[in-house]
Amino acid sequence: MTFKIVIVGGSVAGLALANMLEKFDIDYVVLEAYPEIAPQVGASIGLLPNGLRILDQLGCYEAYRAKAEDQVYQHAYLRRENGEIFSYQHDLMDMWEKMLGYPMIFIDRQMLIQVLYENLKHKDRVLTSQRVVSVEFTKSGAHVTTKDNKVFSGDIVVGADGIHSTVRKEMWRQAPTGYFPLDEESKVPASTLCVFGISHRPKAYPGASQHNTMSPGHSYFVMAAPGDRVYWFLFMELKTLYGRDIPRYTKADEERIIKQHWDDQILENMTLGNLYEKRIATTLAPLQTYVFEKWHYKRAITIGDSAHKVDPVTGQGGNGAIESAAHLVNALLRNLDQTPGGLSEKQLESIFAEVQEKRFERAQHIVKQGYWLQDAFTLRTRMGKMIARYLMPLLGSFGVVYRGVEFCAPATKLERLEVPHRPRAVLFEDELPAKPLKGLGSLNKLFSVAFMCALCAIAAGVLRLPRSLETLVDVLCSSTSGDASMLPAIEFMTNTAALIALALADLNRVGNQLTSVTLIVIFTIFNNTLGPGGFAPISCVFAHWSCNTIVGRHVPLENAKRVLPITAAGYLLPAAVALYRQDANSINVWRNAPILCFLLARSLSVFGLQSGTQQPENEETKLQSTREKYQNMFAKADLPVLGLVYYSTLAISAAIHLTNVALFGMKYSLFGGENAALMALGLSKLDTLIFTFCSLLLALGTAPWSLRLCGYVNTKQALTQAAAVILGSAIVGPAATLAGITAYREGIVAGLSQ
Repeated sequence: MTFKIVIVGGSVAGLALANMLEKFDIDYVVLEAYPEIAPQVGASIGLLPNGLRILDQLGCYEAYRAKAEDQVYQHAYLRRENGEIFSYQHDLMDMWEKMLGYPMIFIDRQMLIQVLYENLKHKDRVLTSQRVVSVEFTKSGAHVTTKDNKVFSGDIVVGADGIHSTVRKEMWRQAPTGYFPLDEESKVPASTLCVFGISHRPKAYPGASQHNTMSPGHSYFVMAAPGDRVYWFLFMELKTLYGRDIPRYTKADEERIIKQHWDDQILENMTLGNLYEKRIATTLAPLQTYVFEKWHYKRAITIGDSAHKVDPVTGQGGNGAIESAAHLVNALLRNLDQTPGGLSEKQLESIFAEVQEKRFERAQHIVKQGYWLQDAFTLRTRMGKMIARYLMPLLGSFGVVYRGVEFCAPATKLERLEVPHRPRAVLFEDELPAKPLKGLGSLNKLFSVAFMCALCAIAAGVLRLPRSLETLVDVLCSSTSGDASMLPAIEFMTNTAALIALALADLNRVGNQLTSVTLIVIFTIFNNTLGPGGFAPISCVFAHWSCNTIVGRHVPLENAKRVLPITAAGYLLPAAVALYRQDANSINVWRNAPILCFLLARSLSVFGLQSGTQQPENEETKLQSTREKYQNMFAKADLPVLGLVYYSTLAISAAIHLTNVALFGMKYSLFGGENAALMALGLSKLDTLIFTFCSLLLALGTAPWSLRLCGYVNTKQALTQAAAVILGSAIVGPAATLAGITAYREGIVAGLSQ
């Protein structure tokens, strides 16, 4: 029995689905309402790595990329309302490609439709001028009727017919009350009005580039296009309207809006009027953004804009449509293998529910991202203004790509087609050794915060340990064998220095630009409460909140080289003076030395970042310097320097620990006890025990736990690593073990880059 799918709509979603079905010899027909399959309506479309990877599987990627001609690699600029540049993001597309194997490519929507259509073997199955008016269901199939009274039958119907989907309306019409939300169409909002167009390139437009010009209440997004043209968008804040209250706009409305904004400066030497005079095609439309609560009924399902309409500012509309089509095909193939004779209505409803479940959360995330970006670009809110004016310039090119990679990496692919190999620094989640445990990430962070609060309460005397634990602590910390020696104090200081060195490396990772500030603030607040022994628990919190992903792993080379000098001068030197003098001033300086180290490292790092947020006097020199930094990132140039940090701290900490064990025993070295030097420095007998316990948790969180959460190792490997951490802490000491497991993690994460 032949399984057949009726696809309503020759859209990106519809033709992408048709291409996928052909790969697996599944019969289909595409019904397009308009007389031609790819009309020019003035719309452009951008595909990111999550969509391009699937196109690559279909054999469409090279043709799609060729349509962009020489406009693939573009610089990006942020501009004020007078057209002046206040931040620039160099080599943005090149960074996308190095990260995930594909750049971000914009072409005409018409061109993408043509690429998908030309790739089809059975073009005769794509029928134009077939406007669907009704869908009827039977026990074994579905019948679709067009305006010309033609009837097309299939096993299922897929609505790929846009935000005003006829298929969705037919499902609503036939479903029993309560199956779909009541009058859901009235809930679809529009809070942005957009004029989008394609123009011949004005002489003032600077080559392969894209520009965001931000003004209160409106913004422009303009980018170079193939064929010596430009794509452009005028986004305008709109009082939020819903459903039927959203008007249909006319050309007269468009001309009125253009006249109002005619003299707006998009660049210093280019206005909206310059663009509009060279227009090829333009459209005015309200931007409706919504994820419908239910996408399927009986033998019908909606995908693409029919199910989840997103703001074009996200660049994810086409990508989401392709993802939804891939999820549908994957689920169908798994079930058709089990039931080759055909699928029952119950089976199909289960398949459709699976597709919605896998796509719903991602679609909602994109809709929210669209609101967030529009707030920023049109400066609608105070938070939006802060993000646009300060955060975006600070993050630069890497920050933009980093957030994009975080979203693209979990995307699906066609499970039964090979993905052509393309070198990249970051793997998609379905290429990892194990499935990421995303649900546990939040619990991990909550645990770290609860742990920190409990320690603060104990240190402040607000919370007391249970009597059984107090007895255990007394037993563990009862040794007096090293009471007169300075070696326990030396080991404590050396171990803390090791943690500082490791923390400095972590806070300088490109993925920890914001988290590192939090660590400094937390430590400054709790330093006096927790005392010198507080650094270990605070490091625990930081480790569980910091970035442990491939994309955020890199430490800029100049920052990596500063780790050991800052640790030596900023902590070990004050520690040595405090241990030698044991006077109040020296001890006070030593207690605050970690803060000094962090502030120094952060200041040097931020100084380097800020130099890239404005156009430098010699832009070419600065651009070359910045490119060199990113070349170092993709070449993993930081690994030898980080290796020196890890293995030197491992060797020194292990040597002092083993000496302490040889003289006073393992119990005293790990759990502490009475010691005059420690007491003189303001440390209690508990501080060594707390350090050991926190270092153990830190080591377990640094590698076994974080690597398994991210899917970088499987469960068996994580358990083996955890056993090694516990054993290593006893043999070479907690600090040395932490350094060793951090080096191991570095190798694992860096090794996953292709």
